[in-house]
Amino acid sequence: MPFKAHKLDSASVEIRTALRNVADTFSYFSLLETGNSIEQTKEPLDKYDFIAAAGGAEVLSYNIADEGAWIDFKTKCRSKSTWWFGIFSYELKNAFEKSISSRHGVNKNFPELIFFEPNWLVLSQEGEVSLLINDNIDMDPISWFKDLEGRSRKNSKLQPDQDIVLKGLCERDEYVSKARQIIKWIDLGDMYEANLCIPYLAQGYANKMEVFKRLQSRVESSMAGYYKTPSATLISASPERYLCLRKHGESFKMFSQPIKGTAPRGKNSVQDDINSDSLKSSSKERGENIMIVDLVRNDLSKVSKKNTVSVKRYLELRKLPHLFHLVSTIEGSLKKECDWLDLIEASFPMGSMTGAPKIRVMERLDSQELSRRGWYSGALGYVSPDGECDFNVIIRSLFYENSNHRWTSWAGSALTIDSDPEREWDEINLKIDAPRQILRSKN
Repeated sequence: MPFKAHKLDSASVEIRTALRNVADTFSYFSLLETGNSIEQTKEPLDKYDFIAAAGGAEVLSYNIADEGAWIDFKTKCRSKSTWWFGIFSYELKNAFEKSISSRHGVNKNFPELIFFEPNWLVLSQEGEVSLLINDNIDMDPISWFKDLEGRSRKNSKLQPDQDIVLKGLCERDEYVSKARQIIKWIDLGDMYEANLCIPYLAQGYANKMEVFKRLQSRVESSMAGYYKTPSATLISASPERYLCLRKHGESFKMFSQPIKGTAPRGKNSVQDDINSDSLKSSSKERGENIMIVDLVRNDLSKVSKKNTVSVKRYLELRKLPHLFHLVSTIEGSLKKECDWLDLIEASFPMGSMTGAPKIRVMERLDSQELSRRGWYSGALGYVSPDGECDFNVIIRSLFYENSNHRWTSWAGSALTIDSDPEREWDEINLKIDAPRQILRSKN
């Protein structure tokens, strides 16, 4: 293994705080946090409390994620068993399906495929913290601590935060018109479900890590992430796991946990019970989840051992501070000849952010959406040297362009034959509420 491990005596909370404070002093930095919610029991798939990684011992970055980029990326990843931290843009779909494309222009500040091998990483597992240092880096735990202390002293805010207001590129009437068009296509049998998404834009300076901390404190996301590159930063409060691959004896087990079905929390326990019961019994919300479960089962079956794909946790109610969700867990055993890259190729982009049937839905969505999605509805995560991986779905997120202080966010809602476009618009506003409110909150 190209990393040497050192146990750290400091408390997990203290280390995480220190790492958050110096995140923006690195050209490449990733912080992935799981299992933070007070109201939930620990999710069995959450292997680490958090993982932080920094530096760029090697960087694989592609402005456009076409077929050539994907082939080059796969070749380089398979030639080097190491830790990788990165993002798959939604536009990676274009590398996998020759019949689809993106009609909107590329924003080169957000490379469509970007991963880095870190100089070091920190793992926290049930409160035990380890520092892993790349064998190619001249560093030990003492010099590592000194470097963090020096970065912390230098990392002062350069200017005061501004009042930043996210504004949608689409108003209610335009959204309703687009949603009705999609429902017409569904009625004609062109597709069954489609996730129509709306971009929001803003301009202004804010301390990005403070925004992340406020957002995570408010929503207690189970798949949160902070990812910084020289050109852009992702602040993600995602509650959704796209893919997880875990060693199981001599083989690997794969898992996906699509979220479909959303309802607001109540103002009191009585209203909470009413809202959660309504969500669990809603044929429309359950139907959304069931259709995507079938799609994910089909995706995983492409790389699974025969008769191993199953849904052992079905339509579970997940309770977050401001929302209820319905979550299903699909699992299977990976074929011996396949790896995490084959799993990505078989299942990306995730069904929960596209629809069914996936290829036709992606074609239709591109004709209706107002911008290239980029990192939104892609995936953020890590790969370990032994081939395990864990990726979220990039939703409930903010995207920051480092050079011009421009912010972007997105929200979407799944449309089926039973959808009411007006109510779907309300759901979009419910989902964008946390990023919008947090961005307006000054330090």
